[in-house]
Amino acid sequence: MKAIDRKLVRDLGRLKGQVITIALVVACGISQLVAFVAFYRSLEASRAAFFSATRFGDLFVHLDRAPRSLLGRLAEIPGVARVDGRVVSDFRLDIPGVAEPVLGRFISLDENPDSRLDTLLLKEGRNVEPGDGREVVVSELFAEAHDLHPGDSVVAVLDGREVRLRICGVGVSAEYIYSSNPRTGFPDPSHFGIFWMDGKALSTALGLYGAFDDAVMTFSANAHPADIVAAVDRLLEPYGGTGAVLRDRQPSAYALSAKIDQYRAMAKFVPLFFLGVAAFILNLVLSRIIGTQREQIATLKALGYGPGALARHYLTFALVICGLGGVLGVGLGILEGEGGLHALIRYFNLPVLIFELGPSSVAIGVLASLAAGTAGAFVAVRRTIRLPAAEAMQPEPPESFKPTVIERLRLDRLFGVAGRMVLRDVERHPLRLGFSALAVALGTSILLVGTTMIDSLNRALQIQFTRIETEDLNLGFDRPRSAEALRDLQHVPGVLVGEAERSVPVRLRSKWRSRDGSIVGVPPNATLRPPRDLSGLPFHVSEGGLTLSQPLAKILGVRAGDPVEVDVLEAGRKHLSLPVAGFVEDFAGLNAYMSLPELDRRLGEPPTISGALLSVDRLAFPEVTRRLERLPAVASFDEPALDRKGFESEISSSFKALSVILALFASIIAIGIVFNNARIALAVRSRDLATLRILGFTRGEVATVLLGEQAVQLVLGVALGLPLGCLMGAATMASIPPEFFRAPAVFLPSSLIAAAAVVLFSGFGCALLVRREADRLDLVEVLKARD
Repeated sequence: MKAIDRKLVRDLGRLKGQVITIALVVACGISQLVAFVAFYRSLEASRAAFFSATRFGDLFVHLDRAPRSLLGRLAEIPGVARVDGRVVSDFRLDIPGVAEPVLGRFISLDENPDSRLDTLLLKEGRNVEPGDGREVVVSELFAEAHDLHPGDSVVAVLDGREVRLRICGVGVSAEYIYSSNPRTGFPDPSHFGIFWMDGKALSTALGLYGAFDDAVMTFSANAHPADIVAAVDRLLEPYGGTGAVLRDRQPSAYALSAKIDQYRAMAKFVPLFFLGVAAFILNLVLSRIIGTQREQIATLKALGYGPGALARHYLTFALVICGLGGVLGVGLGILEGEGGLHALIRYFNLPVLIFELGPSSVAIGVLASLAAGTAGAFVAVRRTIRLPAAEAMQPEPPESFKPTVIERLRLDRLFGVAGRMVLRDVERHPLRLGFSALAVALGTSILLVGTTMIDSLNRALQIQFTRIETEDLNLGFDRPRSAEALRDLQHVPGVLVGEAERSVPVRLRSKWRSRDGSIVGVPPNATLRPPRDLSGLPFHVSEGGLTLSQPLAKILGVRAGDPVEVDVLEAGRKHLSLPVAGFVEDFAGLNAYMSLPELDRRLGEPPTISGALLSVDRLAFPEVTRRLERLPAVASFDEPALDRKGFESEISSSFKALSVILALFASIIAIGIVFNNARIALAVRSRDLATLRILGFTRGEVATVLLGEQAVQLVLGVALGLPLGCLMGAATMASIPPEFFRAPAVFLPSSLIAAAAVVLFSGFGCALLVRREADRLDLVEVLKARD
């Protein structure tokens, strides 16, 4: 082994603490790169395999009722390869031991269910026996939530009649990998499940024998989706068609695509934080190492080692560290990717798990770490090449010791001797201070992003369930009903207050832009669910037009006063032209709001409601719910209090692990910065520190001189990181697709204090370890004259 190679091994061993901390920072960045790449590539591969295996449709449409003979006309539309008609409807369920209201979506199965579009993938049991109207297949997540297996039974209220159904199988459908409760809009497998039933039996129960109310289609290779959508809507308009939806806007497919896009974006940006910090630390370490090894560099040059050999030596030092971090990061990323992917698969109920990473992703991770090492070492290596041997044999020239700004302003008198030394050191190295503080700020901000997400969602739920959804029960009818239904509910014993609820599915158009959504009819003087914005403040719904949610207005590209074309997607299929009266930032969905009396007038209907909100005497609550269960018009009802518990539980379980991981990352960055800066300062200034001890300085004063700059960097970094984290947290909340959820970014003082405490504790704890080394300095050995 060459002498210069032995020197490399000795340097790596002597600086093992710094090598480890830098490698950990690199590993954090590479692990996130590998994990996020694994997330989106695996989800893409699993989605493609599952959609292909189950013949997932290209277009979906729901309608009121149409004869099955119409399926032939749909199949004749140019570009349509296949059409399957079916019956789909929601019914209440009676699950043994479950007191809360439970809703089931029932989907008809043809005589040969294995050949249909959107076929089931069975996880347990078998498919429904053709002609047996008492058998059902249940969705996997619902079955797990209620511990249901083949042979168990459930009771469904089918069109007002209680029917006991036997579970023959447990399955998964591509159409419902993300199944949100139609009443709440969020996944809730405890209170919403999917059931597949014999088509003839379900059609007969609903009075739809020989008819269908839902269809799914696939396209041929050269199809024009937009033309097919227009043709399907024209053909189904007389039958109450609610508008055809392409696969990319189908709820499950859209939710999965949004998550894939999110991970793809995170794979590009998140690792840059860590790799940038690692490059900075490497540059700092190598610059200081070269400063302490000037005589060694001169000796090596005198022995014949040229600039290229020396450059390779120090570059190899950086690459070994980053390579170690890269290999460790790839391993951690694979573990994180596999663990996180299993959680995502459960969230989306994807039965096909394909872990897709590939050699290219691993290579990208390792190359990214090596690139960070090269970038960090570049400036320091360039200095090594340019350093003449004769100059290197001399001690490094002292810095220019002119009075600092603090001294010129006479502010140095406010500090002791050790404090003045720290202030001089800080002011004479502004770039080092700035970059170190920036690195700490990035660590603090990363931690604050996670706490911001948790706090924001908790605040949104608090506003939603304490200031908006103040009712005890909300009911959904099987179809829009006369306002007389509300008066009947108000007379149920135990009901204190009853208010109307009206939601009309529509397609909103402005010029060439369009989007499906709902018009929410707001009753005058609403008290149980008053219209409120993201801040929980009430907003006014104009009598003369639409109040649009801000995301919907942005999609349509409209301003106040602009007309919006409205296609009503329920019975009657009316067309309206309504002006935009105002805008609001609400919580979820792409909604338009309108005064309920004005909405009825525009639709040309008598007072109509699609649901009701009830305030109930708590003592009479069980009796009220029993009465509601017997009403055939009530398709479902929910308790907002139970919904809130479910959401809070979901948030707690989902974000607890995220908070721990982000806290670990922030600590690693703080430790990497403080430990390396302090360790380098100790190596460079050990002779000066020993001199101070001999001159009478206490160990505490010497520690102040050694670690004072690190303390300033740490505190300044936290001070910068808190507002930076607030900005990043707000950007993260704004990146959530508006169709799902919106929440204002919330920054609680407790979370800010916790984020600062984690970083400061990590940094100061690491500094104390370096101080112990300073306290153990052998003064005689350190003060020996250099040979």
